Amino acid sequence: MNNNFNLVQTNVVLEDNSIKPYHKILSRPIVTDIIREILEKLRAELKNNPNAHYSKEDIIKLCEIRLKEKSNLPIKRVINATGTIMHTNLGRSPIDEDIWQEVKDLNIYSNNLEYNINKEGRGLRGEFLYTLLAKLTGAEDALVVNNNAAAVFLILKTFAKEKEVIVSRGEQVQIGGGFRIPDILREAGAKLVEIGTTNIVTINDYKEAITENTTMILKVHASNFKIRGFVKSPSFKKIKDAIPSNIPLVYDEGAGIFDESMSEEEHIKSALKAGVDLVCFSGDKMFSSVQAGIIVGKKEYIAKIYKHPLMRAFRCGKTILSILEKNVIKRLNTEGQFKGYCERLLSIREEAVKQKAFRIINDLKGFDVVEEYVETGGGAMADTFYSSYAISFKPKNIKETIKYLHNLDTPIISKIKKDYVLLYVLTIEERDIEYVYNVLKHIEKEYL
Repeated sequence: MNNNFNLVQTNVVLEDNSIKPYHKILSRPIVTDIIREILEKLRAELKNNPNAHYSKEDIIKLCEIRLKEKSNLPIKRVINATGTIMHTNLGRSPIDEDIWQEVKDLNIYSNNLEYNINKEGRGLRGEFLYTLLAKLTGAEDALVVNNNAAAVFLILKTFAKEKEVIVSRGEQVQIGGGFRIPDILREAGAKLVEIGTTNIVTINDYKEAITENTTMILKVHASNFKIRGFVKSPSFKKIKDAIPSNIPLVYDEGAGIFDESMSEEEHIKSALKAGVDLVCFSGDKMFSSVQAGIIVGKKEYIAKIYKHPLMRAFRCGKTILSILEKNVIKRLNTEGQFKGYCERLLSIREEAVKQKAFRIINDLKGFDVVEEYVETGGGAMADTFYSSYAISFKPKNIKETIKYLHNLDTPIISKIKKDYVLLYVLTIEERDIEYVYNVLKHIEKEYL
């Protein structure tokens, strides 16, 4: 008998109880495609080896393996144990749970996103959020787009098309994903005018570079690196005082460092107080909210950006705007006591982190609690590390152990250091302690 006709039918595999859960995870059509691919491959093998036999159970097992691999592709919850608090690849700052609950109804039902209830007609999207952001930062006005790269691009496109933009050589940065400041200027149609050197830029460098075609001075926060040693750069105030009043000073702050409580570096409030005309930053880094590009500054400049045709392409929807709105209200109502995700974690005493690590390993053997350092990540406060603790263990096979951690229903993303796996406990939530303990218990039995 031809084995080609003995293979189980696609629909039989699709409706098997071990396969059905993947319908919800991947979608029924994708699961169907995967089953068909496997069956086609087996048919091809049967042509070359007519004596081969694949039972229904064999085929379902093969499908399960492939579907399990595919199930790691959709966005899913993970436990961040990497030692990087706002890990860009892991979603940066988690959204405040209370805020998420507050915005639930207005996102699953109709809302007044662009409807002015008082005027009984069309309103301006994000209008109240912009008022809140201006109040929070001390700016004249504000605007929100879908990410900070879009904010930088839109500012340049609005003011610098076919004009000169002065940027210090030490600030022509590249961040993750190949985002380069010189490339963004070029795409926006602006002409880059480089001044200074990698480590030194002076007031005279700025003054001497200004021509009749100069349209902007752009300052860029070095988000993912730090230059140490002999380094000099004039303050915002000195730059602002030295340049003509019709040339805007723009600061791509990026990280969302709000005030001096977070960092000694120039921050959003200090830049605005020093006279910077526009400041842009990310919403999902130190600001601890959603991915967004927030622009604050002078009303005349904000108004021009708002009217640019590309504003519609970069605008945010109801989910982003509503979460940001609640975040800013919470900040304003706590009178400077609000702590974002990163700040909150870094305020936890080291001893408490150490005790949490011991609570996790509990009675397990082969695990140690070791002193380590964590970093903020997310392109904020580069080269700044904080004392903390991690759970350390040396498995028989690191590759297989990491594969196990990654293939859990809730994957645990760890860090490898030499022959050891490290789980940094600062970012492990209290609700996950029992889960992590059970995972380590299995590792103790199977991988140590």
